[in-house]
This record gives sequence, C-alpha cells and structure tokens, in this order.
Amino acid sequence: MPRRLSVTLTSVLRLALATAVVSSSVVLVGGAMVWRLEGDRHGTTFESLGDGIWWAMTTMTTVGYGDHVPETTSGRVVAGMIMIMGVAVLGAVAAVVALIFASAVARREERLLEAEGRTLEARLEVRLDTLDARLARIEEHLQGRAPRE
Repeated sequence: MPRRLSVTLTSVLRLALATAVVSSSVVLVGGAMVWRLEGDRHGTTFESLGDGIWWAMTTMTTVGYGDHVPETTSGRVVAGMIMIMGVAVLGAVAAVVALIFASAVARREERLLEAEGRTLEARLEVRLDTLDARLARIEEHLQGRAPRE
C-alpha cells in the first residue's frame, strides 16, 4: 500500500477512536452529572445512574425521547453542553464515514490509473519496437545502395 494511503487510513482510524472516546466520555460524565444534579429532586425521572446515561445518550444523538428532562438550571446547562457536543460528535462521525469512503475510492482510482499506465507503457514498447525494426530495415537498405555522385 502506498505510504500516503496508509497514512490516510491511519488518520481515519485515529479520528474514529478519538470520536468514540470523546462521545463515550461525554455520555458517561454528562449522564452522571445530570443524575447527580437532578436525582435528589422530588418527582425526578433520573432515579439511577443508568437513567442519566440513557438520557445523555439520547440527548447527544439528538434523539431526545423526552422520557427524562432536567429541571434544574445546572441540569439544563449540562444538557446544553451535551447537545453542543452531540452535534460536534455527529459531525465527526460523518467525517469519519466520508473519509473511509473517500479513501476507498482513491485507492480504487489509483489502481485503475496504475493499470492504465502499465497498458500505455506496453503499447509504447510495442510501438518503439516497430519503429526500431523499420529503422533497421531502412539503414540496411541504405547501406546496400551505392552513393550517388
């Protein structure tokens, strides 16, 4: 694999890993924060850490079922941050997917261009061989003739 394509593939994998780490961290930390901020309130729907993580995941992915809603100001601030991070992470995921497809297309096109180059090179070799043979015949013909005076 050519060096530049392997670097691109490595970059894509790094970006995918970074996106997974960031999104997981935001979901876990954000879910825990909202559960901690909202869990003590009477009538809250954030009864467990799992509820907080579920809410953070649905909020971050912009699904937002509405089964859990922060009611405190601090909970809403955390929600806003998770929403913003969700948009950024979804953009990064879209970028990773686009890079994967783009690098696959680039590799395919590079293989096609290399094959076309080999074909053209072979055709040139045949053409040069033909011209060499013709030149040799012309030289033989000219050597066999007496010079004119």
